[in-house]
Amino acid sequence: MPATLTIRDQTLTPDGDDHVFNLEFPRESITVRELIRERVYQEVEDYNRSPAVTHSFRGLVQPGKPERELNGPRGRAGEVDWKEQFEVATEAFQKRGIVVLIGDRQAESLDETIEIKDGTEVTFLRLVMLVGG
Repeated sequence: MPATLTIRDQTLTPDGDDHVFNLEFPRESITVRELIRERVYQEVEDYNRSPAVTHSFRGLVQPGKPERELNGPRGRAGEVDWKEQFEVATEAFQKRGIVVLIGDRQAESLDETIEIKDGTEVTFLRLVMLVGG
């Protein structure tokens, strides 16, 4: 039976809005690295499969400058590579650009285990504007 984790995004900007969604996992115990990987993979897949209209990418980290320049300033940013996004996200976690809160405690490493139970919520707190890829 899949385990469902509630994800909340927060920023420290006054106009930052919370984004809340659920992710399902095949088991009830995952690492922070697996959480970030699945989250980034799902965001990129959803974006890449969406119609090519003026749909900007909304994810944990944003595509890098070369990718944005190739695809122009307006509209869709084109195909996004989930592996590049995953690398940027894990690096940001390690450099404390992203803080992961599991309930009320802060995750300290990518290999830390998260037990998914009813009501488990994970908050991704972005401390700086992240660009990469």
